[in-house]
Amino acid sequence: MPFAGKTVQDSLSIFFGNDPDILQDVQKACTPVSFVNGATILAQEEESKTVYCIIAGTAKALLYSEGGDEIWLDEFGPGALFGEMAVLGSQIRTADIVATSPVKVAAFSEESFLSLMQKHGSIGIRVARMLVERIQQTTRRMFELSSLSAKGRVYAELLRLAKTDAHSKLLVIERLPSFTSFAQRISSTRETVSRTVNELARLGYVSRTGKKLVVLMPEEIRNLQDW
Repeated sequence: MPFAGKTVQDSLSIFFGNDPDILQDVQKACTPVSFVNGATILAQEEESKTVYCIIAGTAKALLYSEGGDEIWLDEFGPGALFGEMAVLGSQIRTADIVATSPVKVAAFSEESFLSLMQKHGSIGIRVARMLVERIQQTTRRMFELSSLSAKGRVYAELLRLAKTDAHSKLLVIERLPSFTSFAQRISSTRETVSRTVNELARLGYVSRTGKKLVVLMPEEIRNLQDW
């Protein structure tokens, strides 16, 4: 059953673009599926080949250590595509995808997604670019883990999360992750993240109000010796 609506189209256009003919085909090819907060959308080593695009809500990609600890890999919001690896080559899922809020997704069968890629070359290009970006992100994180101090990884993640505000031109993180979640991203501890962010605030390099954090002095952070 195809589904439509302005919110659906807006979210799909983040990944698939604004071409009305492509969006029409995309909406016809997908099925709406909803998940509650905490639900596992995809399970590692699962053999299903469904591809998902988030319409509303958020999710995260995880692996688990032998001791059962979560290893954070990535996060997804509206417009994010995941599950494509099983369709393009891998026979099993390589990570868990877990909802971090109530989530609505557009689900594509293997056949429907491959058909879209074959019909619309731009979709194949977007998938390729997304995969390259994920490889580059993984490479950066591996480098940071091996070469930066724990505090340096906090600095790097803050600067990566911060986006330029259109009005103030300052770097802003509108919703700073919890310190526990932040620590998972950089393979550190909650205490290290809390201590480092509070230290930056005392130095006047950042300003934090609730979940919002403003990076006031990015160059000064880059020049700190704790990298």
